[in-house]
Amino acid sequence: MEELKDIKGFVEVPDESFFYFMLSIGLALVLVAFLVWLALWLRKPKRKSKRLTPKELAKLELQKIDFSDTKEAVYSFSENAQIISPEHPALLDLLPKLEIYKFKKEVPELSSEDIEKMKSVIKEVTS
Repeated sequence: MEELKDIKGFVEVPDESFFYFMLSIGLALVLVAFLVWLALWLRKPKRKSKRLTPKELAKLELQKIDFSDTKEAVYSFSENAQIISPEHPALLDLLPKLEIYKFKKEVPELSSEDIEKMKSVIKEVTS
């Protein structure tokens, strides 16, 4: 037994394997969470912007008419009101009366009577 004198005592070896194990588990969880989020994001249907129909666009234009600009108001009214309701009786009566405001360089101001008739037709066709 005298030959065994060169055996030394226990030496503590630093073991960081548990730290690396926990780090790898954490990274795996983060990766799985990211992949789940990515899959859900890609599966989610994209929202399509709602396209307005020509009638809906015409209604919006009729409601935005500025009666201070006579020519523009008459043209916009004529075009958009006919898109919404081309056979409306009040519209068919009013359109020939509005011809005096079209096709000229300088036009007179819209009469208050014509403005009221246009507003009433707009109210009827947009409701």
